[in-house]
Amino acid sequence: MTVKNINVILWFILILFTTLLMSQIILHSENTAPVIEEDRLYVTLNDVYRGRSSAEKINAFTDSYSFNRGDRIIVTFSLPDKKYDFPTLMLATQFVGYTISLDGTPIYERRLEEAKNGDFLPKDVNFITLPYDEYEGKELSIEMIVSQSGSKTIIYTPSFGNFNDLSRGYTWDRALSVFLGTFMCMFGVIYFLISLFFAVRIRGLASQIRSSILCVCGGAWILTSQRINIIFMTNTTRPALYEYTLLYISLPLIMLLFCTICHILHNRIAASYILGVCAIEVIFGICHFTRIRYINTFSKPIAIIYAISVIGFMMYSVFYLRRRKASTYDKVQIAGLNTLSICLIIASIFFALDRNQAREFNNAASIFIGLGGIVFVASRVMTFMVTLSNADPMKKKEIALSSLAYKDSLTGLPNRASCDKETMQLDETNDDYLIMSMDLNGLKEVNDSKGHKAGDELLQNFTNVLNVCFPDPFFRARTGGDEFVVILKNIPDENYLDSHIEHMNKLLRAKEKETGFDHSVAYGICYRHELPAGANAHEVYMEADARMYKLKRAQHEARKSQK
Repeated sequence: MTVKNINVILWFILILFTTLLMSQIILHSENTAPVIEEDRLYVTLNDVYRGRSSAEKINAFTDSYSFNRGDRIIVTFSLPDKKYDFPTLMLATQFVGYTISLDGTPIYERRLEEAKNGDFLPKDVNFITLPYDEYEGKELSIEMIVSQSGSKTIIYTPSFGNFNDLSRGYTWDRALSVFLGTFMCMFGVIYFLISLFFAVRIRGLASQIRSSILCVCGGAWILTSQRINIIFMTNTTRPALYEYTLLYISLPLIMLLFCTICHILHNRIAASYILGVCAIEVIFGICHFTRIRYINTFSKPIAIIYAISVIGFMMYSVFYLRRRKASTYDKVQIAGLNTLSICLIIASIFFALDRNQAREFNNAASIFIGLGGIVFVASRVMTFMVTLSNADPMKKKEIALSSLAYKDSLTGLPNRASCDKETMQLDETNDDYLIMSMDLNGLKEVNDSKGHKAGDELLQNFTNVLNVCFPDPFFRARTGGDEFVVILKNIPDENYLDSHIEHMNKLLRAKEKETGFDHSVAYGICYRHELPAGANAHEVYMEADARMYKLKRAQHEARKSQK
């Protein structure tokens, strides 16, 4: 990790906590009027008066400390005599439908028919506006019908005050969780887009995309679990389903990330386990929608699956680090993912222990997941910075390797692989073209008599001549030791090449006089139109090569006769 990357992380942490502090300052302000929390309620259970109790302990009046479907509970309390500008009752319930009355007169009803039908009624936080001139000093009663057996906490301490004070206070109490959830969602989206933008330059794109989706799911889960939507939405069933869906999606994503980082993505045991967990989650979902058992009753099994799965993959990641020489890149990723996993295990304990007691109201699970998410986000930022800083050198190395693969190192001309690629492209056009096969006559003799250094000089001299006499759009390549190829598409006329060849021979003769080496060259030329229709580029090349060897033999006989 370079100093530059460390500075980026430090700035990231500073901005994070500065934003959190500013959000706390913005949300915190004095109430316009006192907010009253009614923590002593008069309770009637199934038409029998049971006395006074706090909202969360009403279940103590039952035989098994839990309610049964169809139970009828009435809680009452007196409203203050003080005048409020926007008198509002904030009421949080779960597993019940209810009717609110003022001095026996119904003024509001919510989810009553669904409760009688036994529908799934998750946690519901509602702001109920009271009649402006008709509430002072009156008795308010809440009549509830229980929809689901086994429910323990069905109502939470009602609060009365001005709407603005109640909504701001509700958000303030959950400010840390809201901040963490929002931050994770925003980071996930931005990280996803940045990963796609740099996809060509960096490695581990699949891991980064899974990480971004995991961040979005984790952040969205925190926001839905805290029911911040109630200020803007009236449908509270969907957020509860979103909450459980996001929770179910997160576990396979975490396991996939472990598999990606530890390089066991194609391991049959790991893949089978992940598919098994997904199958169990699908079964739970089917049970919910078919009303066999509602999804909230699977909290304990899901918590156990979460804990076993995460602990198992964490143990394997530690084993992976010890068994192999993992890179810093992998170590940072595993450290961040393990931290998030530990926080998830702690959150799963809250999840299991608070099964029927509206765990959404317990901020602990959300805060642990959020803090683990922040560490995970920091690890992703660090790995991304490391990857990005290494991207340019790696790209240059790839370009260099690519150049070696398609270029001749001595002459700088394209090599045989590049020539084969060029000839394959010739078959994709119907235009006429020519291929000229060339062979240096004196290379073997120079190598044998003067050494390979002199031979290399001969090849370089010939390459220079070739570049001068056959410039672009001619394609020039060295295909072997003393073999060269020239290709030209879209030929003006058949005599167009003559001046180029004459110029080449003139320059080669001058080089021969200058160095004393044989610079003569044999060549053969074939045009596509000279062969039958349907002939491919390879056949054209073979014909040019045959003509070259024919000229080479004639040149050899001529030199032999001169001696």
